[in-house]
Amino acid sequence: MKIAVVGLGHMGTALVQGLKLGGHTVLGYSSNAKKAEVLQISAVSTYEDLVKADFDVMMLTVPAKLVTAVLAKIVAAGLSEKVIVLSAAASVQNADLRAAAPKNPVTTFIPNIPVAVQAGTIALAADESVTGQNDQVVHDVLESLGDVLVVKEDQLAIAGTIGGCSPAFIDVLMDAMEDAAIAKGMDRKQAGQMIASVVAGTAQLAQQSDLSAGDLKGQITSPGGTTIKGVLALDQHGFRGAVHAAILAAAGD
Repeated sequence: MKIAVVGLGHMGTALVQGLKLGGHTVLGYSSNAKKAEVLQISAVSTYEDLVKADFDVMMLTVPAKLVTAVLAKIVAAGLSEKVIVLSAAASVQNADLRAAAPKNPVTTFIPNIPVAVQAGTIALAADESVTGQNDQVVHDVLESLGDVLVVKEDQLAIAGTIGGCSPAFIDVLMDAMEDAAIAKGMDRKQAGQMIASVVAGTAQLAQQSDLSAGDLKGQITSPGGTTIKGVLALDQHGFRGAVHAAILAAAGD
């Protein structure tokens, strides 16, 4: 599959890396030629050159406020009607995309940074314009980047917050755990490796289990044990409230 990524910022870069790992051919659109060189992909810097290229899917990763304007300009430059347009901006509705590109299949999706290693969590709000073979293409491309969860469009923003922002929250947790391990004499690199392994294993267990997070926690909090003491310390220091506040703040509440 040949895919054009418009915008090579942090998210665009992560998508390019994951798509390349998935065996896709990637074309970048960016004014920064050096960025494309680092990513080892072909790139163009004008909409006219972009539409001359033969690609199947176009991912828009420019800032949300620019998405519809950029898409309209690409369409005006001669975008092929067969190209499937995917926008990675939660605040841009499918109807906005259809208005800017009325003859193209369009839909919104919210990826997160782990797509770079094909371990992403991707929320997809499928649009009515994407049907049949095009729908299969969308799923094939996104599933090569990680887990795809189809959500209602009015839930895309909160799904994007959970999927897109949570990696940073988890990084903060891992960093704090690492510092505590260092305080008790553990080597920083080894502590980091162990914590990353714990997070990965915990996540895998949660995905494969029918138990809730609370029930899974219950499996390792034995009466009077060290783990329940640590959990209570988290509660005493407002950990849950801090998590709630972080997600609601990121969601704009």
